[in-house]
Amino acid sequence: MPDNKAPGIDKVPTRVVKDCLPVVAPWITSIINKSLVNNIFPSAWKIAEVIPILKEGDHEQANNNRPISLLPVLSKSGNKTWHSTETSLIHSTDSILKAIDQKKVTAVILLDMSKAFYSINHNILLAKLEDVGVSPSCLTWLRSYLSERYQAVRINSTLTEKLPVVSGVPQGSILGPLLFSIYVNDLPSATKTCSSESYVDDTKLLSFHINDSNAALVDLNEDLIRIRNWCFDNLLLLNPGKTKLMVYGSRQMLARLPEFRLSLLGKELTPAATVKDLGVTFDPILSFDNHILSTVSSCKSSLCQINRAKHAFNKNLGPEFRSTSSDEYKKVRPHHPDSKGNTVASREIASLLS
Repeated sequence: MPDNKAPGIDKVPTRVVKDCLPVVAPWITSIINKSLVNNIFPSAWKIAEVIPILKEGDHEQANNNRPISLLPVLSKSGNKTWHSTETSLIHSTDSILKAIDQKKVTAVILLDMSKAFYSINHNILLAKLEDVGVSPSCLTWLRSYLSERYQAVRINSTLTEKLPVVSGVPQGSILGPLLFSIYVNDLPSATKTCSSESYVDDTKLLSFHINDSNAALVDLNEDLIRIRNWCFDNLLLLNPGKTKLMVYGSRQMLARLPEFRLSLLGKELTPAATVKDLGVTFDPILSFDNHILSTVSSCKSSLCQINRAKHAFNKNLGPEFRSTSSDEYKKVRPHHPDSKGNTVASREIASLLS
């Protein structure tokens, strides 16, 4: 787990847990084992601290902020190896490029679900977990994991009263993305003619046709209705305002394409000039020019900031650190482990526990 992971409401950072691991590991192991044996998730780990992060505009307007939920360090998560956003993007891009080689036009709808992680219904989730074969004892533990959760909002040094969380999966947790994936696992089966791809709460509908826009419109509209009905049944809400339509193909094929429009929940969808999918900006011919320009601009901005502050850097910082003796380094770094692998912090805690 990276050291830069933000701590939860207990304010115990990742670095402290790592430094004290030789001492606290048996206690943590005992807590986890008792939790699994008794099918009860520790209540102290079910309290989240929510902080608002400004997206754009006036930070005083609640809608302009993104809520970030922080859980205790021991409940943090990571991505599954070889199953990152890059994997999903490579798969979908490869499918579109193959279609272009076959002289096909690809219509892609990037669906947006409003606050999907917060909207998961616990009863429906537990029923789906039972359907996929989760054992009764594990279901009991998961019911404890999901229930009686609380969250408090922190703005600067002010912390609100704790309020109960009655829906959704814990963001930032190890099980959160997995539980959400199981919840939407049957979403692809709702479509009949279009293929679908999902990465957590990002879902795409893809329709491949050879210069037949009418057939593509019919297929996409029918599958959009099926997706809408699935969302209604599972208490999830599609956001037509943030749902995007993109049509991919060669310049020649796109030039011959007639007017292309779809409708979702009363909102008309027209092909966009660019869309952002999992952090990458796409254009209709997959040139990635806009993404490259944006990345270069961001790098230039960062370099300019470094250049403006370079006068404050200590040019002799590197040699000084390289010449620092081992004993002096230990004085600067109190968490430096001794010959047995124990840190100063862990030895102090061991003395207190003994």
